[in-house]
Formats: sequence, C-alpha cells, structure tokens
Amino acid sequence: MRKPHTHIWARFTQDEHGASAIEAAICFPIIIMMAFGIFQYGIFYNNSTDLNHKFRDASRQVKFMDNPGGDILKSHYQQILGEYSEDVTLAVQKTDRYGESFAEVHMTYSYTIDIPLLDKYPLTTQYKNLIMLSSDLPG
Repeated sequence: MRKPHTHIWARFTQDEHGASAIEAAICFPIIIMMAFGIFQYGIFYNNSTDLNHKFRDASRQVKFMDNPGGDILKSHYQQILGEYSEDVTLAVQKTDRYGESFAEVHMTYSYTIDIPLLDKYPLTTQYKNLIMLSSDLPG
C-alpha cells in the first residue's frame, strides 16, 4: 500500500505541463541581452571602420597642403570626420624630425555599449598617423 504523500510527489515530478514556458522565461532575457550586445558592437565596428577610412583620406589630403599649422590640421580633420566629430578626440602636433616637418595625428573614438539588464561597457579605438609635410610635392 502506498503512502498518500508519495503519490502526490510522484505525480508532481512526472507532470511536464508548462516546462517549456519556464525554460523560455529563463532563456529569453539572456537571448535579448546577447542580441543587443551583438547589435551594438556591430554599430561600433561599422563606425570605427568608417572613421578609419575617413582618417586615411584626411591624411592623404593633408600631404598636399602648403605647410599648415596645428589648428588648420585639426579643423581639417574635424571637417572630414563630419558627424563623428563629437565622439572623436583629435590631437595634432607638428614636429620636426630628420630635417623634415611632420604632423603627428592621434584620433580616439569612444563608444559605450548599453546592454539591457546589465552594465554599460565602454569601447575605444585609436588611430595614429605620422604625415610628412612638404610643399615640394609634385602637383
């Protein structure tokens, strides 16, 4: 003869109604967080790649300027970077090395990934370029 409480326990452990709803309730927030993280990292990667191309184009154009100053170089880079200029930190220094004039340009792009139910993760990427300045370039 069975004890009454074991019969209820056996019935409770064998009943699987609603198990998939509980699994979905546990997994859904994790999947949403991963999707948001992947999507926002994709935005960061796309922006940093676009900035890299714009940075290289601006560096090519600087080579044909007639001995510009540091402020002119910085404003030129900010003009080329356009919409990203508020997220980008630029540092331009003019230096003389080996008897030639160079411009050292450092660009830092910062982006913060904000994943729901988790913390914010700051991402940064840096680009550096050394450009030889010369007015003797063939035109």
